[in-house]
Amino acid sequence: MENAHSVKVLEQCQISPPSASVPRTSLPLTFFDMRPLVMPPVNRLFYYEISHTKTHFMNSVIPNIKHSLSLTLQHFFPLVGNLIWTPQSSRPEIHYVDGDSIPFTVAESNLNFNHVCGNHPRDVNMLYPLIPKLSPASDAIIPLLALQVTLFPNSGICVGISISHAVADGKSSSHFMKSWASVCKLNGDTSFMTGSSLPFYDRTMIKDPNEIGKIIWEGLEKSNLITRQRLSIFKPSTDPTENVQATFVIGRSEIDRLKRWIFTRIIERNNQLKELPFNLSSFVATCAHIWVCLMKTLGHHNDNVRENFYFAVGCRAGLDPPLPENYFGNCNARCSTAANKKDLLGEDGIAVAAEIIGNGIQNMRSIKGILATFHNDETNSFWRRPEHFFVTGGSPKLGVYETDFGWGRPKKVEMASFGFTRNICLSERSDGQVGLEVGLTLSKVEMKAFASHFSDTLKAL
Repeated sequence: MENAHSVKVLEQCQISPPSASVPRTSLPLTFFDMRPLVMPPVNRLFYYEISHTKTHFMNSVIPNIKHSLSLTLQHFFPLVGNLIWTPQSSRPEIHYVDGDSIPFTVAESNLNFNHVCGNHPRDVNMLYPLIPKLSPASDAIIPLLALQVTLFPNSGICVGISISHAVADGKSSSHFMKSWASVCKLNGDTSFMTGSSLPFYDRTMIKDPNEIGKIIWEGLEKSNLITRQRLSIFKPSTDPTENVQATFVIGRSEIDRLKRWIFTRIIERNNQLKELPFNLSSFVATCAHIWVCLMKTLGHHNDNVRENFYFAVGCRAGLDPPLPENYFGNCNARCSTAANKKDLLGEDGIAVAAEIIGNGIQNMRSIKGILATFHNDETNSFWRRPEHFFVTGGSPKLGVYETDFGWGRPKKVEMASFGFTRNICLSERSDGQVGLEVGLTLSKVEMKAFASHFSDTLKAL
């Protein structure tokens, strides 16, 4: 079925780094990159409120965007390459050769810009056309990046990115987007890109004393998820859905109230405790609140069912030796937490959730904890997801609202989940105030129920 919200494509082209600016290069996959091979591409939309006519957009804005993109890709060349499994290699690698390029689309939308990028529940089908298509040329050659810039005449611009999780985690993806935006803002000046501003590619720094990579790869092959003839199990789909996507904002006062309530309840339940054994961060408190509200919204009939909550923990600082913050690739571990539904829906549910999430993060502060997480996941079969689970994406630490192309801060940044209703997307607040934004995709009925639980639970604390 054709999407009624489709955009008008104005231009489609390929963008490469400047000719002969990057030598032929290949990057091996580390054990951090292997699991993301079976994850779908990450889709993020950056909305900018700016009044441009179509003529000015095409004649002035787009040439600068394309030129700055080419200059930036010179330094982020793995994004231009492809994931390929050559006969000479025992595993897939990221290959770049001179002349490789990424698809770049310029489009126009006649929809109301403020409606499209609002926080209120919006038809998910409306967002699909703003996402660039990251379509493989074949099952054996997988592209890693696609970009699209969509004009809303005289009201705004949306920059959409679709990036393979095999090449970059959120931190690396954000590094690329901020770098590209800064080059665009400076009209092609790349002189600031030196030292720690450049991506760091030395993968020999990631040690694997327990042969985690070998264990993960054996799991992939045993599950037949990856073969030389098929490197990706995901096919782009924009089939119409009845789901809506909305953003919930939680501010400093609400987070502080959550923290106080959680702290008091945990101390009361554990009389011997004087302080918490984990960091009760805004992330922990907010995720606990969201988890419980989702359980109230989507709760199942069986009170004894185990509910799972997954989120990524950054590992750069926890490795030995630690990786620099500008390391480009994947360096996250999945933190798996679980609780009985009955406990989450009890009067101390949010405190229970916070304690579980907080302890999960605390256990991953060292290389020993990081490696143990990978080992435990493989032992319990990472490839088989339980029936009841939620997954968080994004992070307030990414600073997505710092992505300035010269048009100021984005009015809105969101991840497009393509209809997956168990994904929770987190970021800092768009207005620069202390707090978090939480993006969700649910059915209309579920979203209405969740909004009620979200608000009423905070008021009741």
